[in-house]
Amino acid sequence: MFSKTLYGLFTRAEKLLGDLGTHVSFNYVLFGAVFLLGAASFWLSYEVRFDFRVPRMWITQRWLVLPYAACLKVVVFYMLRGHSVSWRYVGLRDVPTLLLHCAICAVALSFLPVFSSTVMVPRGVILIDFLMSIFLIGGLRIGLRYVREKIVVFLLEGQHVIEKQAVVIGAGDAGEMIIREIGRNPRSGFRVRAIFDDDKSKHGLHIHGVRVLGGVEKIPVYVEDRPTALAIVAMPSANRSQISRIYGILKTLNLSVKILPPLNETLEGLPKLTQLRDISITDLLGREEVHIDSEQVRQLIDGRVVLITGAGGSIGSELCRQVLKRNPSLMIMMDRAENSLFHIHRQLESWGGKGRVIPLLCDINDQGHVHYEFSRFQPELVFHAAAYKHVPMQEFNPVECFKNNIGGTRTMAVASEKFGVSRFLLISTDKAVRPAGVMGATKRACEIYCQALSFVSRTKFLSVRFGNVLASEGSVVPIFMEQIARGGPVTVTHPEMQRYFMTIPEAVTLVLQATALGDSGQIMVLEMGDPIKIVDLARQLITLSGRDQREIPIEFVGLRPGEKLMEELHCSTESCSQTAHSKILVFNSNSGPHDDAIKKIDSAVDLIRPGTDEIEVRRILHEIVPEYQTSVDTAALVKQG
Repeated sequence: MFSKTLYGLFTRAEKLLGDLGTHVSFNYVLFGAVFLLGAASFWLSYEVRFDFRVPRMWITQRWLVLPYAACLKVVVFYMLRGHSVSWRYVGLRDVPTLLLHCAICAVALSFLPVFSSTVMVPRGVILIDFLMSIFLIGGLRIGLRYVREKIVVFLLEGQHVIEKQAVVIGAGDAGEMIIREIGRNPRSGFRVRAIFDDDKSKHGLHIHGVRVLGGVEKIPVYVEDRPTALAIVAMPSANRSQISRIYGILKTLNLSVKILPPLNETLEGLPKLTQLRDISITDLLGREEVHIDSEQVRQLIDGRVVLITGAGGSIGSELCRQVLKRNPSLMIMMDRAENSLFHIHRQLESWGGKGRVIPLLCDINDQGHVHYEFSRFQPELVFHAAAYKHVPMQEFNPVECFKNNIGGTRTMAVASEKFGVSRFLLISTDKAVRPAGVMGATKRACEIYCQALSFVSRTKFLSVRFGNVLASEGSVVPIFMEQIARGGPVTVTHPEMQRYFMTIPEAVTLVLQATALGDSGQIMVLEMGDPIKIVDLARQLITLSGRDQREIPIEFVGLRPGEKLMEELHCSTESCSQTAHSKILVFNSNSGPHDDAIKKIDSAVDLIRPGTDEIEVRRILHEIVPEYQTSVDTAALVKQG
């Protein structure tokens, strides 16, 4: 109770000082302190230099130069904007400025005899003054911060705020940041007691008073002897195998596990303490960090007007985030879903995109509206991510799927050609390879259309093909998590069903690299790694939720319309070649005579209307995409046609 009262008084005193600052600027107080400390440093330098027996001849000189030295330090302090750094947050980043400040003052003092032969300062005094100024002026600011933090910690500890013990995994920069932040904020409710790291050279070291006890394998023994509530994985650059190994050790222990996000999920620098989150399936199945030619991607986007369709979706919104990082002059976000567009626009404005991010509610099938917006903003790059993507649903809605996926792509492609867009990038899918469903067939038709246009247009038309993205909206991961939350069962179509998976940031990063690398007419394919069995994914999600298969059963329900057991990234008619990036391949497929392909698709888009017979839609799709393996008897459809 007493410490709580003291903390209240301390907080109130800070507030009073803040209120005083509205009448007396803190800068004046700070400049006054620098003046006094600068004078004290200069005075004491003579005493130290002459062993506290300053000769008479130097006493007069000291008094003569003292005002000049003190004022000089204030002026240089002001010129280097030392007053603009909050004393609460002063740290190592401010040391170079402090050293420069003291060095400039020392040089200025050494040049005094040039301006007046009667004024001299011993070199030893200048050197001692340099060191003492660093100690006094720098010590004041660091000391104020240190004392404040220690007082807050002491008072809050007296309120018994810190109750739970935590361990940190990772003795690098991120681990140091976590320990420092928790130590400065007792209200977090945790105290870090131990650090674990597999790097043997770090064993036995101390970070902010916390010892590195050993490798990750020692955590179970440590937790068994000491009640521990939280383990923080502070390894933002760790790959999938490292995270999986750590999680495998921790999942059997009775503690909460939090993780810092990977570096590519943060805007810049190290992740923050507030970004701690639970381990997700993305962490376990995500792959090694993707390295790209950042300069090449920056040159693609920097200073250009970029338009992104489907901006509110999983891929579209991540495209918006990563494009904004590369400094476009303007980014047009196009979507017909108001809520999704609202959320991504609001987020990007908070990231500093205000004035450069334009949300457009627009249906990509509305040719008049699309052309109007193109004439208004004159985009130079178009990323076309808008599409219907749910395979079973599109089997029940083939007309709408045809209109939106193929018709929308045609509208955007024609507008891009008409208004002189430099590059048009189509987001495609592995389901376009020997498609078994309507959705895959429409995406393959879009690839054919873009390839055909590339031969007759100055706009560079490219397609990027990749598999499933982990935890995207409507994908299998959120569905499984919902089923687990309800208590099961988790429904899997087939025990042998496999899919390629990528994380959303990885897929979008490679899409941008592919756009910069690719040439007109190419289909760029992202290297997806090894396919993952859906049933294994379900089991890992059940484990992640803290349950087991005795509680949450897995039920096999059979393949749904339009699905295949395993997707492919290319077919035998496509020739493969490498690119400058190891994770991006190029496939050049033969889509037939280009003029015929354009006319056939244009005619089909004009023909399909609401109410068109679904069998007719599938027949037309088979004509455009002969490899389309429709679930309806193709021969019968062709015969009917």
